[in-house]
Amino acid sequence: MARETQDNRIARTAAEVWETTANEAGELAFISRILVQAFLPHTDPKALGWSRKNGNFTLTVKSGIGADENGQFKPFGVPYGSIPRLILAWLNSEAIHNAQDSNNTNPQRIYLGRSLSDFLDKIGIDRSGGKKGGITRFKNQAEKLFRAEITVTSTGLDMISERDMKVADGRFFFWDIANPEQTTLWESAIELSDRFYALLIKTPVPLDWRILKGIKQSPMALDLYMWLTHRLSYLKEPIAIRWETLEQQLGADIENNRMFKHQVRKHLKKIEAVWKDLKIDTSQADVIKLYPSRLLTRPTKMMAGQ
Repeated sequence: MARETQDNRIARTAAEVWETTANEAGELAFISRILVQAFLPHTDPKALGWSRKNGNFTLTVKSGIGADENGQFKPFGVPYGSIPRLILAWLNSEAIHNAQDSNNTNPQRIYLGRSLSDFLDKIGIDRSGGKKGGITRFKNQAEKLFRAEITVTSTGLDMISERDMKVADGRFFFWDIANPEQTTLWESAIELSDRFYALLIKTPVPLDWRILKGIKQSPMALDLYMWLTHRLSYLKEPIAIRWETLEQQLGADIENNRMFKHQVRKHLKKIEAVWKDLKIDTSQADVIKLYPSRLLTRPTKMMAGQ
C-alpha cells in the first residue's frame, strides 16, 4: 500500500474535523498550559541543555546522564522534534483521564500497552525499522525525554521561582524492539513524577488527536497548532504579537528572521486547512495579528472544575 502523502493526510484530516468534533469522535487530546508557553527544540541542539524564554517564563531542559553497556557514563541528549511532542500529548491526555477516574488509585501510572506497535499507532508514529525508521527514532527520543530534567522558572519584581522535575520516576518497558508486533505478558508503563503529574493536570489545553497526527511531520506545525489553541482560548480582542517574541517562544533555532517568518507562514497553511475559522494575519513585517476565532476543541466540564 502506498504511503499517504502529507497533502492527502491534511485533506483527510480537514474532512474529519469538519464533520465531527474531537469530543464526538473520541479524539480529544491535552497538553499542559506550561508546555505551550515555551517549546522543545525542533532539531538536535547537540548540547547538554536547551532553554526557551517567554516573557517572565523560562523552560530549561537538561540532558539526563546514564551508564552505557560498558559502565561508562554518557549524556542521553535533549529531546527534540515531533516524537517527544506526541509522547507528551499522549501522557498528558492519559493523566487527565486518570485524574477524572475516581476509582483509579494510582493516576500517575500511565499504561502504554502490551505491544510497541499498538502504542506507536496510538501516537501516530510509523512502525518502520532501520536506523532512521520510526521504531529507532521513538526509542531514542523516548529515552532522551524520560531521562531529561526539566526546570520551569518564573520571575517577577524582586522574586524568582524555580521548579526542577523529571517526566517520570519509573519506567517499565517489556516490549520487544526487534519484534514490535509481539504482545507481552505484562503491560509497559510510565510512573509520572509528582511534580510533572501536577503540571499536566493543571489547566490543560484541549487538542484534537487527528490534527496532531495530520501535521506530525513538522514540529513547528505542532507548536503553532498548540500555541494558537492555547492563545485563542482566552483571546477576547485582536492582538499584535511581534515576530521576535514568537520566535523566542517556539522551539525553532533559526537565526535568520526572514527564514523564520517564511517557515511559520508555510506551516500555518497546514493548520488553516483544517481550522477553517482561524483568523490570523501574517502579512505584516513586524507583527503577527491574532483575532478571536472559534475553537476546534473546548474544555470538558471536568476540566473547567480543576
